[in-house]
Amino acid sequence: MGNKLKLPATIRLAKEEELPKTPASIRERWHESQTANILEGYTIKFKGDNPDQADLGFAYYAEININNDRLWPLMKALSESLPEVTAPLFGHIDSDLIYGRYHDKEEVIDFLEICKIELAQDTFFEFGLLYHDEDNFAEIFVDQSKYIKYWGTDKPLFERIMKDFGLAEIEGLEFIDEYPKVREPLRLHLENCIDTSEMVELFREKFA
Repeated sequence: MGNKLKLPATIRLAKEEELPKTPASIRERWHESQTANILEGYTIKFKGDNPDQADLGFAYYAEININNDRLWPLMKALSESLPEVTAPLFGHIDSDLIYGRYHDKEEVIDFLEICKIELAQDTFFEFGLLYHDEDNFAEIFVDQSKYIKYWGTDKPLFERIMKDFGLAEIEGLEFIDEYPKVREPLRLHLENCIDTSEMVELFREKFA
């Protein structure tokens, strides 16, 4: 087993004393978390594995763990696979995602760069980039647990990016949201950060 994934300070596996007394299944999952395979790497599934997705315009779906200080650079690299226009999606984890209008991709990336720390570390804020037409579907989404979900069409490009970041496909790879976890507001760890609600409004004003 490789080195454990480096998570942001805002999320961690729960301590035993933080677990609720019931149900017992949560305690069982906590014990399993002590040896969980939460590493840098990725898993990949192909659209053909699920007949319900036959009409969707992507070829494969990947989930990617990467050390948190490298999450934003990987997000930018994966954006190479999107067309020159993209629609941001974003929101607070307790609300429905907001789907923004299509914008020039470089303009979107430049805006996101301003708040890249919050995007990578605020576990109450989710965001992604989307392109969808009659024939094609591509999406890069940063989950609230700060790993990447990716729907793509160009597998050689995806594999090149994974290789550039030293990421390998790992059988049995696990993700922190499979286990009891604790999330904390970013403001407890970083002064002068943009609050989650402010982030939502900034994105709404810019893209919605």
